[in-house]
Amino acid sequence: MADTVLPNGLRVIAARQPSIPMVELRMSVPFAGATFAHAATAEVLATVLLRGGRAGGADREAAMARHGVTLAAHRSSRWLQLSGSAPGRALDTLVGALADAVTHGCADEAQIRPARERMVRQIAMIRAQPQVVAKEALVAHCYGTVPGLQEVPFPAPVAAVTGAAVRALHQERLRPHGTVLVLVGDLDPERAVALVAGATSAWGEGGPVPPPLPLPSLGAGRVALVPRPDAVQSQIRLVRPAVARSDDRFPALSLATLVFGGYFSSRLVTNIREGKGLAYRAEAGFEDHLDQLVLTVDADTATQATVRAYQEIRAELGRLASAAPSAAELDAAREYTIGMAMLTLASQAGFATSVATAVCLGHEPERVTAFPELLRSVTRGQVVRAARDFFDPDAFSGVIVGDADRLAPGLRAVGGVEIAEAAAQS
Repeated sequence: MADTVLPNGLRVIAARQPSIPMVELRMSVPFAGATFAHAATAEVLATVLLRGGRAGGADREAAMARHGVTLAAHRSSRWLQLSGSAPGRALDTLVGALADAVTHGCADEAQIRPARERMVRQIAMIRAQPQVVAKEALVAHCYGTVPGLQEVPFPAPVAAVTGAAVRALHQERLRPHGTVLVLVGDLDPERAVALVAGATSAWGEGGPVPPPLPLPSLGAGRVALVPRPDAVQSQIRLVRPAVARSDDRFPALSLATLVFGGYFSSRLVTNIREGKGLAYRAEAGFEDHLDQLVLTVDADTATQATVRAYQEIRAELGRLASAAPSAAELDAAREYTIGMAMLTLASQAGFATSVATAVCLGHEPERVTAFPELLRSVTRGQVVRAARDFFDPDAFSGVIVGDADRLAPGLRAVGGVEIAEAAAQS
């Protein structure tokens, strides 16, 4: 593996894994913003980024097609990400296409207009999906209005995006400083770094990466019913602060989370999905809210099963905190997650994605192979302490999104759920 920061600030990590004669590419550019307009402009930029470039772009696309090279871009609330692949012999074509996109601007107005209009129609449908509604309801309930957490922009700001705004954002924020590029596959690491250095030599250094956007503190025990009239399904979304991934307690907390709801044999899945049939989906895991890691518990249920499912989730949280995971549960969870990690790292695509993710989260590339070994060393006592410290049901905040008229009476009887006055009177 070669790991180098180029003079312009771009960090390049190249690893040889010649299991098949292919190369995988992952690039992450810091792209968080503080306004809804930024989210909309960044979404348009990601959509048209690979359609522009200098004169000869058509020749570049033809060369990519001829050599079997793929490259795509998308954005999240914190990153603009590019991913691609190519046969090992076409690495120069892949890197050249990437360099062209990041160094020579993006599409003109004639290309941006139809993309923008299509996005407005697509976003209207995406934002109506229950998962998106629940995610935004959770963020609003926990933090208030935080545009920097928006994954799916609003249609109106997207419709207002101009070509000039897209080009200005490209010039201002698509910079090598703080950007990470990972290449994995049938390659020579040093030669790959040199190839990237030459191709991106014209990519300006730019300014420093903006600091992480601050978030209000996440209060404990605030669960609200969010009305979604006439919904036949409900979404339960609970969160609580977790320790950072670099914390010594994180491996034990990871195993406790797996035992609770992290895979198909976990307590939560066995109870409310397999045993009682109360949920279509139930899981627990971790999510990054900007620079804050939270422990999540999610369930999707039928409206008539929502109240009982919520009660069972709280009961399972309490049981994990009071009835420690057994040695057998711990061993099963440990072997499952280590096995899944090894399967992921065995492929070029999985290894590239894992390395890029680890580095973006502040770790070194070695984290992807070191973390499974950390899990092997976790003791049952450490998992018991993590379960006791992090799975108190009263420490979780969140939302229950569904038909308030049908859910309010049952949730009022359970107690501890904020119910809007309109729902309480219905």
